[in-house]
Amino acid sequence: MTIFQSDLTWIILLPVIGALAALATPVKTARWLALIFSALTFALSLYIFFNILGAGQGFGDLGHLRDSINLPWVDLKAGGIELKINYFLGVDGLNLPLVILNALLTMLAVIGGWEKTRVKEYLALLLLLEAGVMGVFLSMDLLLFFLFWEVELAPMFLLIGIWGSETIKHGMPGRIYSAWKFLLYTFFGSVFMLAGILLLYFTNVGHGGDATASMVYYSTHILNTPVTIPILGVTAGLQLIVFLLIFAAFAVKMPMFPFHTWLPDAHTDAPTEVSVILAGVLLKMGSYGLVRICFTLFPEGLHEFAGVMAVIAIINIIYGAGICLVQKDMKKLIAYSSVSHMGIILLGVAAAAGTGDLALRTAALTGATVQMVSHGLITGMLFFCVGVIYDHAHTREIAIFGGVAKKMPMLGTLFTFAGMASLGLPGLAGFVAEYMVFTSSYGVSTTQIATTISVFTMILTAGYLLWMLKRVFFGPFNPKWEHLPDASLREVIPLIVLAALILYVGLYPKPLIDVIFPSLTHIMQTAVAVIK
Repeated sequence: MTIFQSDLTWIILLPVIGALAALATPVKTARWLALIFSALTFALSLYIFFNILGAGQGFGDLGHLRDSINLPWVDLKAGGIELKINYFLGVDGLNLPLVILNALLTMLAVIGGWEKTRVKEYLALLLLLEAGVMGVFLSMDLLLFFLFWEVELAPMFLLIGIWGSETIKHGMPGRIYSAWKFLLYTFFGSVFMLAGILLLYFTNVGHGGDATASMVYYSTHILNTPVTIPILGVTAGLQLIVFLLIFAAFAVKMPMFPFHTWLPDAHTDAPTEVSVILAGVLLKMGSYGLVRICFTLFPEGLHEFAGVMAVIAIINIIYGAGICLVQKDMKKLIAYSSVSHMGIILLGVAAAAGTGDLALRTAALTGATVQMVSHGLITGMLFFCVGVIYDHAHTREIAIFGGVAKKMPMLGTLFTFAGMASLGLPGLAGFVAEYMVFTSSYGVSTTQIATTISVFTMILTAGYLLWMLKRVFFGPFNPKWEHLPDASLREVIPLIVLAALILYVGLYPKPLIDVIFPSLTHIMQTAVAVIK
C-alpha cells in the first residue's frame, strides 16, 4: 500500500487541501469550500466506521488494528545512534469515536464561523487544526504522535491570538496574553514528553530491542529496567520515570490541577468556534494519551502513581465545580466546569490502574472513555449556546441578563437542555459516563474514598448550572434586552445536531460502548499481566 491509498492518510490530508483551497479562492467560495472539505472529512470518518462495522470482526484494539498503514519514513544514523520514525497510522475502538467527534465538531465550527472577519484565514486555520488533531488520534508511532502534537499548536495559537478578545489583561489584549499562555504551557509539557519518548526509545535499543517508536511494539515489549536520574542521582524503574515525563504533557493538556490555569483564559478570550474545538477535542488529546500511551505502554508506572492520581482527580472535580459558583462570565463558568468534568476521566483511569475487581476496573476505564465523547458533545453545545447569546447581546456577564428566554425561546430551550446534560440528568449523555465512573470507582479500593468525596460534586454542578440558567433566561425580564432576536437557522443547526447526539448516547449508549470496549479490555489484560 502506498501512502495515498490509505483512507487514514486522506482523513488528515482532506482538511489540509480544504485549507489551501479556502485561502486561494474568493470569500464566498472559500466558505463553501471549507464546509465541503470538512463535510467530506466527516463523511470519510463515518465511512471508516461503517466499513469496519460491516466487516463483522469488531473494532479491534492496539494489537489488532482494523485499519492501518505502516511505512518507513525517517531513518537517521549518526555515529552509533539510529533514529527511526514510521508513518504508522491506525484505528481501533479507542480512537475511532474521537476521530469522528473531531470531524463533526470541526464541520459544525465551520458553520458557526461563517460570518467571521478575515473568514478565509479563520476557516483555513480551523481545518489545519483539525488535521493536526486527527494526526494525534491516528498516530501509532510515538515520535509521529509527538510531531502531530506540536503541529496542532500553531493554528490554535493563531486562532486565539488573531480573532480572540480585545479585553486588556496584564497590560495587553486578552487574545495575545491567552494565546501565549496556551502555547507556553503546552510547549512546557511537550518538552517532558519528548524526553520520555527518547528515554524509552534509546533504553530499548541499548538493551538489544528494535530501533522503533511503534506503540504496538512497546505494548508487547514492556521494559522496567532501573534508570538513574542525572544530577539527582535517584534510581527508579524506567516505567515510572517515562510515565511521569509523558504524563506531564497530558496533565497540561487535559488540564489537570495545578496546570489548568491556561484553560479559563484561553476559553474566555478565544472565538466561540475555537472554544468548541478546544473543549470538545483538544482536551481529549490529553485524556486519550493517558489511556493510549500511559496505560497501555507503562502500566506499572501508572499503577504506582494511581493513588496520587486519585487525589488529583478529587481536586480537579471539587475545585473545578466550586470555583464555577463564583464566576460572572458564562464562558469562564463552562471552562471551569471542564476542569471538573475532566477530573472524572482522571478518577476512572486511577480506578482502572488500581487494585481490585477486574470487571469494575474495566468498567471505570470504559466510563472514563465514554466521558471523553459525552463531554465533547455537551461542552461543545454549551459553548455554541454562549456564542449565540454573545453575538446578539455582545456580553457574557451573567448578572446583566434576566428572563431573556422570553425573547430567545429556542436558544433558552437548547441552552437549558445542554445544562441538564452537563449536570448529569438521566437520559442524557453526561449521566451515562458519570454513573459508570462513580459506581465502578467506588468498588475499587484504591479510589473508594476519592469517589465518596467526588460524588458530592453533583450537588455543586447542579447548583452553578441551574443558577446560571435561572439568572440569564428565567425570572423577571430585563427590558434592556427587548431588542434581542432568537437564534438564527445557521446558529441553531449545530445545536440541534449536538442535542440529538447527546440524547441518543444518553438513551442508548450500547453502540458507543460496544465500539470502545474491546480496545479497553485489551489494555486491562495487558496491565493485569504486567502489574505484580
